[in-house]
Amino acid sequence: MKCPFCDFRSDEMKKRIFYRDEDWFAILAAPGHNKGHVLLTAVRKTSDCPTEPSLEVFSGLPKALWKAVQAVKTVYQPKNVLLSSLRGSESHFHFHLVPLYEDEEKAWRNSQKDKEGYRNGHLMEFLGYLEKQGDERAKEERRKSGLSEEQQRTKIVASQKPEIEKLRLAAGYYSR
Repeated sequence: MKCPFCDFRSDEMKKRIFYRDEDWFAILAAPGHNKGHVLLTAVRKTSDCPTEPSLEVFSGLPKALWKAVQAVKTVYQPKNVLLSSLRGSESHFHFHLVPLYEDEEKAWRNSQKDKEGYRNGHLMEFLGYLEKQGDERAKEERRKSGLSEEQQRTKIVASQKPEIEKLRLAAGYYSR
Protein backbone atom coordinates (compact mmCIF):
# COMPACT_ATOMS: atom_id res chain seq x y z
CA MET A 1 0.00 0.00 0.00
CA LYS A 2 1.24 3.45 -0.90
CA CYS A 3 2.13 5.63 2.09
CA PRO A 4 -0.40 8.49 2.26
CA PHE A 5 2.13 10.84 3.93
CA CYS A 6 5.18 10.37 1.71
CA ASP A 7 3.95 12.55 -1.15
CA PHE A 8 3.15 15.72 0.76
CA ARG A 9 3.35 17.66 -2.51
CA SER A 10 0.37 15.83 -4.07
CA ASP A 11 -2.70 17.91 -4.85
CA GLU A 12 -4.79 16.11 -2.21
CA MET A 13 -2.18 16.61 0.50
CA LYS A 14 -1.58 20.27 -0.43
CA LYS A 15 -5.28 20.90 0.22
CA ARG A 16 -4.95 19.47 3.75
CA ILE A 17 -1.64 21.03 4.88
CA PHE A 18 -1.99 24.02 7.18
CA TYR A 19 1.62 24.20 8.41
CA ARG A 20 4.88 23.13 6.80
CA ASP A 21 8.57 23.70 7.34
CA GLU A 22 11.66 21.82 6.15
CA ASP A 23 11.16 18.90 8.60
CA TRP A 24 7.45 18.70 9.48
CA PHE A 25 3.99 19.30 8.06
CA ALA A 26 0.59 19.38 9.75
CA ILE A 27 -2.72 18.32 8.27
CA LEU A 28 -6.27 18.17 9.53
CA ALA A 29 -7.14 14.49 9.83
CA ALA A 30 -9.72 13.19 7.40
CA PRO A 31 -11.94 11.64 8.43
CA GLY A 32 -11.48 13.36 11.76
CA HIS A 33 -11.91 11.25 14.85
CA ASN A 34 -12.92 14.36 16.67
CA LYS A 35 -13.12 18.01 15.75
CA GLY A 36 -9.66 19.46 15.15
CA HIS A 37 -7.71 16.16 15.14
CA VAL A 38 -4.35 16.94 13.50
CA LEU A 39 -1.45 14.82 12.23
CA LEU A 40 2.03 16.33 12.57
CA THR A 41 4.15 14.36 10.13
CA ALA A 42 7.86 14.10 9.37
CA VAL A 43 8.81 15.27 5.86
CA ARG A 44 10.28 12.52 3.68
CA LYS A 45 13.82 13.61 2.75
CA THR A 46 15.10 10.43 1.10
CA SER A 47 13.53 7.75 -1.05
CA ASP A 48 12.64 5.79 2.09
CA CYS A 49 9.52 6.37 4.16
CA PRO A 50 10.70 7.89 7.48
CA THR A 51 9.67 5.34 10.10
CA GLU A 52 11.68 7.18 12.74
CA PRO A 53 13.05 10.70 12.53
CA SER A 54 16.70 11.65 12.60
CA LEU A 55 18.14 13.92 15.28
CA GLU A 56 18.10 16.72 12.69
CA VAL A 57 14.36 16.27 12.11
CA PHE A 58 13.65 16.02 15.85
CA SER A 59 15.48 19.30 16.46
CA GLY A 60 12.77 21.08 14.46
CA LEU A 61 9.94 19.42 16.38
CA PRO A 62 9.41 22.05 19.13
CA LYS A 63 8.70 24.83 16.63
CA ALA A 64 6.42 22.68 14.46
CA LEU A 65 4.58 21.31 17.49
CA TRP A 66 4.12 24.79 18.93
CA LYS A 67 2.80 26.19 15.62
CA ALA A 68 0.34 23.30 15.14
CA VAL A 69 -0.92 23.34 18.72
CA GLN A 70 -1.36 27.13 18.73
CA ALA A 71 -3.32 26.94 15.47
CA VAL A 72 -5.59 24.22 16.89
CA LYS A 73 -6.13 26.21 20.11
CA THR A 74 -6.94 29.38 18.14
CA VAL A 75 -9.39 27.75 15.74
CA TYR A 76 -11.12 25.16 17.96
CA GLN A 77 -10.55 26.51 21.49
CA PRO A 78 -10.25 23.12 23.21
CA LYS A 79 -9.51 22.80 26.90
CA ASN A 80 -6.26 21.04 26.03
CA VAL A 81 -4.44 19.33 23.15
CA LEU A 82 -3.23 15.78 23.68
CA LEU A 83 -0.12 14.47 21.92
CA SER A 84 0.26 10.84 20.89
CA SER A 85 2.86 9.10 18.75
CA LEU A 86 0.85 5.94 18.16
CA ARG A 87 1.32 4.97 14.54
CA GLY A 88 -1.49 2.48 13.95
CA SER A 89 -1.54 1.19 10.38
CA GLU A 90 0.84 3.84 8.99
CA SER A 91 4.59 3.37 9.39
CA HIS A 92 5.47 6.95 8.37
CA PHE A 93 6.54 8.73 11.56
CA HIS A 94 3.90 11.16 12.80
CA PHE A 95 2.20 12.52 15.90
CA HIS A 96 -1.51 12.89 16.61
CA LEU A 97 -2.63 16.18 18.14
CA VAL A 98 -6.05 15.53 19.61
CA PRO A 99 -8.06 18.44 21.01
CA LEU A 100 -9.68 17.59 24.32
CA TYR A 101 -12.86 19.51 25.00
CA GLU A 102 -14.43 20.09 28.42
CA ASP A 103 -17.12 17.40 28.03
CA GLU A 104 -14.61 14.86 26.69
CA GLU A 105 -12.23 15.44 29.57
CA LYS A 106 -15.05 14.81 32.03
CA ALA A 107 -15.95 11.59 30.19
CA TRP A 108 -12.30 10.51 30.14
CA ARG A 109 -11.65 11.24 33.80
CA ASN A 110 -14.99 10.01 35.19
CA SER A 111 -15.64 6.84 33.20
CA GLN A 112 -15.17 3.24 34.21
CA LYS A 113 -14.29 0.50 31.74
CA ASP A 114 -17.67 -0.63 30.52
CA LYS A 115 -19.66 0.46 27.47
CA GLU A 116 -17.17 3.28 26.78
CA GLY A 117 -14.34 0.74 26.45
CA TYR A 118 -11.70 2.51 28.54
CA ARG A 119 -10.74 2.79 32.20
CA ASN A 120 -10.74 5.95 34.27
CA GLY A 121 -7.63 7.97 33.44
CA HIS A 122 -6.23 5.61 30.80
CA LEU A 123 -5.50 8.10 28.06
CA MET A 124 -4.46 5.68 25.30
CA GLU A 125 -7.66 3.68 25.76
CA PHE A 126 -9.66 6.92 25.61
CA LEU A 127 -7.94 7.99 22.39
CA GLY A 128 -8.54 4.51 20.96
CA TYR A 129 -12.21 4.84 21.88
CA LEU A 130 -12.48 8.21 20.08
CA GLU A 131 -10.73 6.75 17.02
CA LYS A 132 -13.00 3.70 16.98
CA GLN A 133 -16.10 5.93 17.16
CA GLY A 134 -14.83 8.06 14.26
CA ASP A 135 -13.98 5.00 12.15
CA GLU A 136 -17.42 3.51 12.79
CA ARG A 137 -19.16 6.77 11.81
CA ALA A 138 -17.11 7.00 8.60
CA LYS A 139 -17.79 3.35 7.71
CA GLU A 140 -21.54 3.80 8.28
CA GLU A 141 -21.56 6.94 6.13
CA ARG A 142 -19.76 5.07 3.32
CA ARG A 143 -22.28 2.22 3.57
CA LYS A 144 -25.24 4.61 3.36
CA SER A 145 -23.81 6.82 0.60
CA GLY A 146 -22.13 4.15 -1.52
CA LEU A 147 -18.90 6.17 -1.61
CA SER A 148 -15.48 4.56 -1.63
CA GLU A 149 -13.08 5.48 1.15
CA GLU A 150 -11.14 7.71 -1.27
CA GLN A 151 -14.33 9.45 -2.46
CA GLN A 152 -15.38 9.98 1.16
CA ARG A 153 -11.96 11.45 2.03
CA THR A 154 -12.17 13.84 -0.94
CA LYS A 155 -15.66 14.94 0.16
CA ILE A 156 -14.50 15.48 3.75
CA VAL A 157 -11.41 17.45 2.70
CA ALA A 158 -13.60 19.69 0.52
CA SER A 159 -15.95 20.29 3.45
CA GLN A 160 -12.97 21.07 5.73
CA LYS A 161 -11.63 23.80 3.44
CA PRO A 162 -12.88 26.69 5.65
CA GLU A 163 -11.35 25.06 8.75
CA ILE A 164 -8.05 24.45 6.97
CA GLU A 165 -7.95 28.09 5.84
CA LYS A 166 -8.49 29.24 9.45
CA LEU A 167 -5.70 26.89 10.62
CA ARG A 168 -3.37 28.23 7.91
CA LEU A 169 -4.05 31.78 9.00
CA ALA A 170 -3.49 30.89 12.67
CA ALA A 171 -0.24 29.05 11.82
CA GLY A 172 1.00 31.79 9.47
CA TYR A 173 1.25 29.30 6.59
CA TYR A 174 0.44 29.97 2.98
CA SER A 175 0.99 27.15 0.48
CA ARG A 176 3.88 27.58 -1.86
